[in-house]
Amino acid sequence: MTLIAVTMLRLFDTARQEWRDAIDQRWTAFLTQCAVLPLYLPNDPVVSRQLLERFEPDGVLLTGGGSCQALTGSADLRDETEALLLDWAQRRRLPVLGVCRGMQVMLTRAGAALAPVTDHVGSHDIRYRGAPRRVNSFHDYGFRSVPLGYEIEAESADGVIEAVSHPDARHSAVMWHPERNSPFDSADLSLVRQVFGVSP
Repeated sequence: MTLIAVTMLRLFDTARQEWRDAIDQRWTAFLTQCAVLPLYLPNDPVVSRQLLERFEPDGVLLTGGGSCQALTGSADLRDETEALLLDWAQRRRLPVLGVCRGMQVMLTRAGAALAPVTDHVGSHDIRYRGAPRRVNSFHDYGFRSVPLGYEIEAESADGVIEAVSHPDARHSAVMWHPERNSPFDSADLSLVRQVFGVSP
């Protein structure tokens, strides 16, 4: 199976007064169906760098959940870890897939501006590569333009960009959550296999 580095949420447990790394277990099931093996990385750039050097994954998945530096105004350990991953993948010309927050991280790093959006929490219709489909999104900020080199793959009816690609940089990203569909959408499975070069 193809090994990829996968980022995790950074959550604060108020009852125990401690920070925790977390991941939706549906990601494991989804990636397994894509014939992709996840290497879950902690929100610690030093340890994550050591794991990357030890296991040399074949790509990177920036998962969703939480606000990125472009919205908070300051970099936390997750922001630092994801910056490390993007630099690492760029130096090695490896593919990167961003999901929701992951797309926000990817595009703002390239110079795009986030803007508030409405009615993008829940299921809604988009046009994806020219065809209609329904996706589940959970974001209050999105994009209405993309940086140089990025191609728009999907848009919603209100003009919000829902998916992009950058063939030269080997970047792909979506604003919806493929892991939350039950059953998983075949278009999402195909996308992940395509991004990471997995044979169907």
